[in-house]
Amino acid sequence: MMAGPWDRFRTRAVQAFTGHARWCWPLGVWRMARGYRWWQIYLAVLFASFLVKLVFPGNPYWPDLPHQHAIQTPRFNSDGQADGPPVTLSYRQWGDPDNPVKIVTLHGSPSFYPNFARLGPMLADHAHVISLDMPGFGKSSAWVPDYGIDTFARYTAAAMDELGVERAHVLGYSLGSGVALELYRQRPQRVASLVFYGGIGIQEGEGSGDYHFEHLKYALGYGVAVVGFEAIPDFGLGWRRSSRHAFIRSFYDTDQRPLRNILEQLNTDRLPMLILHDHNDALVPAATAREHHAIVEHSELVMLDHAHMAVFREERARDLAAAITPFLEQAGSPGFVPQRKTHDPYAQPQKTVKSPLPFGWDLRRGMSPWTQMGIIIIGTYILEDPTTIFTGLMIAAGQVDLVVGTLAIIVGIFTGDLALYLIGFVLGRRVLAWPRLARRLPTRHVEKLGAWFDRHGWQAVLASRFIPGSRLPLYISAGALGKKPGRFALWTFGAVVIWAVVMLVAVVLLGNAAVSPFKMVFGDSWVALVAAVVVLLIGIRGLLLMSTSIGRARLRVKIERLWRWEFWPAWLFQLPVFCYIVWLSLRHGGFSTVTAVNPGIPAGGFIDEPKSDILSRLPEAWIVPTAVVHSAAELRGVMQQRGWSLPLILKPDAGQRGYGLRKVTSDEQLDAYFQTSPPSRNHPIKVLAQPFHAGPNEAGVFYVRLPEQDAGFIFSLTDKEFPVLIGDGVHTLEQLIYRHRRYAMQWPLFLQRHGDQRDRILHAGERFALATSGNHCQGTMFLDGSHLITPQLTERFEQIARHFPAFQFGRFDVRYQSTEAFTRGEGFAIVELNGLTSEATHIYDPRPGNSLLKAYRTLFKQWRMAFAIGAHNRQQGAAVTPLIELWRMTRHHYKTRTRANALAD
Repeated sequence: MMAGPWDRFRTRAVQAFTGHARWCWPLGVWRMARGYRWWQIYLAVLFASFLVKLVFPGNPYWPDLPHQHAIQTPRFNSDGQADGPPVTLSYRQWGDPDNPVKIVTLHGSPSFYPNFARLGPMLADHAHVISLDMPGFGKSSAWVPDYGIDTFARYTAAAMDELGVERAHVLGYSLGSGVALELYRQRPQRVASLVFYGGIGIQEGEGSGDYHFEHLKYALGYGVAVVGFEAIPDFGLGWRRSSRHAFIRSFYDTDQRPLRNILEQLNTDRLPMLILHDHNDALVPAATAREHHAIVEHSELVMLDHAHMAVFREERARDLAAAITPFLEQAGSPGFVPQRKTHDPYAQPQKTVKSPLPFGWDLRRGMSPWTQMGIIIIGTYILEDPTTIFTGLMIAAGQVDLVVGTLAIIVGIFTGDLALYLIGFVLGRRVLAWPRLARRLPTRHVEKLGAWFDRHGWQAVLASRFIPGSRLPLYISAGALGKKPGRFALWTFGAVVIWAVVMLVAVVLLGNAAVSPFKMVFGDSWVALVAAVVVLLIGIRGLLLMSTSIGRARLRVKIERLWRWEFWPAWLFQLPVFCYIVWLSLRHGGFSTVTAVNPGIPAGGFIDEPKSDILSRLPEAWIVPTAVVHSAAELRGVMQQRGWSLPLILKPDAGQRGYGLRKVTSDEQLDAYFQTSPPSRNHPIKVLAQPFHAGPNEAGVFYVRLPEQDAGFIFSLTDKEFPVLIGDGVHTLEQLIYRHRRYAMQWPLFLQRHGDQRDRILHAGERFALATSGNHCQGTMFLDGSHLITPQLTERFEQIARHFPAFQFGRFDVRYQSTEAFTRGEGFAIVELNGLTSEATHIYDPRPGNSLLKAYRTLFKQWRMAFAIGAHNRQQGAAVTPLIELWRMTRHHYKTRTRANALAD
């Protein structure tokens, strides 16, 4: 029979503490624990914590206090009936008990030590102060049937009966203000006046303002603060269970909806009332106090610059006593008639507030919290981070309740993340062929990703929340692989909670500083809000990136890309060139003119030109052997017929910029290539196969023959340097990429290509090739090779170009072994020939002296020559390609490229 966990624990304990006396005690514990899973150790620690709390049940945060007394009152149920054994109420008192002026203070929830210990003695010179602890708080009985404010009011009245207090001024703090109002409703003759500080009193002031939502919130809070807290082994040092229970139940059992009617009754009875409140109270909005003042016509309102917790700080409590004392002296004097008084220096002038959102959308507090949550949740599905920041700004502005906004963000993001997982789970591996996902996660890496996810699942999920753009491929792939759905949901929920709290706290703290400058320019409009969201989004993402070494490397890359123009997006870099092409088109009768530059190539080589057809028109002795195939079986037949062997270079016959190029070194890779991008009826991918030319050097030779010139010339020669990492025996492949000043600029490409080896530590001196394609966008560095241009080399390319009479403008990509032989026009092989849209790629040379302006001058000259050749050929009768046909070719090419892109190596 297999030994159970307890048997193993007992055996290891004996070995650790008796059988191996040479072990020290901590080492024995460590060696014993190593044989157990984390949850077994956790359960043992939790059980030990439970035993400690069982033996020592006291509350370390509420010791015996001076002036502490206790009385017994009946136990009340939720119906207000006395039921069961009596309840012990603890209280403290200050001042002369014979003083006829009595003050009863009622605490809020939770009741923190030392309660009214600051304020009570300050009022003792003028009255006998009695500070009661309601059941569940302080030293009072911990467990009672009901904790609502109406029941607490009954306990207060019973305590006054036991203490012989016929009538008292009642000071309610926070939730205690609701108890004071209920006491007035039940025993109006017992209340001489009311004093509120940070007090509740209207349903609209409670969180979201919706009774049912708030009680759902408290129910969830009970599960977290009471039940969930028990899973923490605190050994009796944490917040005791009875206090947590009373804290949540005091809100759950309270109904604030009747309190407005009680406030209105004060107008009839003319009961004196003083309202003290912090103008920026984060727990009970200042609007609540102002509404109390509006309801009770004869009340006095004093708005202070104090926090909600002012009663616990001596200097703040002194300010409160200075405001309360004169009010009580007046309220206790015979014949006193209360008069309305208002001291509110923080009041804002009333004005019509426009919606800060476009199209009149609004999320203001008057809206149902369920509607607010629905809008926010939908927003997270569309734009997750901006919606989170926007919600934080609305919370900071008091337009959305903190809990409503937080729950909506958590629910929205969590369900969105689960949806990504379910997409992969339901659709299976078919979803991995989606272009957007295939670009980030080539199929050949999926199985290794699955193994990596098994090892680092929770770390990956947590990290993905803080790394933009990483969740989509990770979550969908995890679903497609069916990796641990239960654990995935648990990890994701934890990550979402952490993320939501971090983001919302950051926005609430920084929001006002971000919005204020834009409000000065745009006013209270949605433009200012959107601008603030953008600023905060950039700032928060920057801070998140700064928190890790990899994040700092990525941030450095983002910043350096601003001036390292060779890594700019193609559309941005080519924008001035596009404008220049438009001007040349107007001068030469339209853009179609330039498509006559190479009459022997479709559209002059503008796009989608078949590489195999072009290579077939060049001298066979100078090209790498080539075959066009559609399947792995067809390729194997060609290999057998021509005597080819691996490795091979495979790429789309109509590809550009290295998309879909891969060096295949095994039969498995060969099959995977065609499985990743199978031919389709509408857009078949013709694969061009070539034996791998060992090189090791590669160059781009840009040839031009201008009209009415007998010979052409080499306009540009680009020497290429392939990216190779050198291991140090310490850092992983991923870390080496980020540490490299150049390779870090293209980290997404390299990690996509070698993601299955990102955790591999390269041996010291080990060389790791990051790319084999001679394309800049695939990682190769381009250098100005003009020093390699010789008369012999120029003559050789003139001979080759003349063999293709209808070719005048384009770039030969060649592989060669020896620089000396290459400059003599020998020892090289042409890999491919590109036409009109070729670039003089030496402009991307990163060495000093190659400026952006110089690059544009080269490209402008290149396009001037192209239009000049095209215009001359058009005059000689060469055909041009209409714009509509160019559009069709472009559309077809990019549809095909999205499928081929996943194959790039």
